[in-house]
Amino acid sequence: MKGKLAIVTPAKNEAKNIPNLVKGMAGQTRKPDLWVFINDGSTDDTVRVFNEEKQKHGKALANTEILVVDYEDKDKSYALGPKYSRIIKFGLNKIYAHEKDEKFHYIGILDSDVVPEVAYYRAILDKFEANPKLGIASAAKQQEDYGTEIITSYVNKSFAPSGFRIWKRECLDQTDYTISVSQDSVSAAKAIMMGWKVQSFPELEVSLRQRGAKFGYEYYGKSAYMRHVPYLYVLAGAARMYLEGKKADAKQYINGYNDSKRQKISRIEDPLAIKYFKNRFFYKIIGK
Repeated sequence: MKGKLAIVTPAKNEAKNIPNLVKGMAGQTRKPDLWVFINDGSTDDTVRVFNEEKQKHGKALANTEILVVDYEDKDKSYALGPKYSRIIKFGLNKIYAHEKDEKFHYIGILDSDVVPEVAYYRAILDKFEANPKLGIASAAKQQEDYGTEIITSYVNKSFAPSGFRIWKRECLDQTDYTISVSQDSVSAAKAIMMGWKVQSFPELEVSLRQRGAKFGYEYYGKSAYMRHVPYLYVLAGAARMYLEGKKADAKQYINGYNDSKRQKISRIEDPLAIKYFKNRFFYKIIGK
């Protein structure tokens, strides 16, 4: 497989998820060349468990250089806030500082609660090699653990979630990674506007704990407001949910948008990303 791969994993009090995380990485048919594990002020045994699991799977991870680094931040909020992007930026800078004679050709994020299928990185890198304009890629199929059941969901094919995405290095360099609310949406929008393709692939899957739904559909309404999505689009989305029998979700979605507007919460500021989200329906029509 051509090209060097580096992965960033942020973790805060994730001791219970670490064994599956490390086992999943050790089982990959194409492992990263560098894995930066960021301890975000954990108060449990996250680091100890990670180091133990790293030793346990030492043979399988022998060709992966692993850096364990500490990060401290007073901001405790993750959901849609800039905290997450600050941690990832910190990790990216660690990767850049670690480069010597050759740059990493692909850079990705793997959240500590995500376990990708065994051929994940090999398959993703094959996708990049097959399409020179592919800038950001991920799995589309998600097996979400709701505690009492596993629910399968699919990511929009023109989006790649931050928690298990991979960038082609040229795309990451061109779009940059800035500190922002909803940074995964910002970077995806900028990539698309700059001519890159952003795609999730339904034949690829990851397992993870329950995501946005745990915050309720107000979370998605808040996200739409942060991204400057026109209210007409929000109403259309709510109407679709209503017709699908999800009346409570539709109400929460609209309330999340309206409450965020009343509270004047922070929104994305990148002009190119704003342009994309304000005109997303048009860009979908023209296939951008």
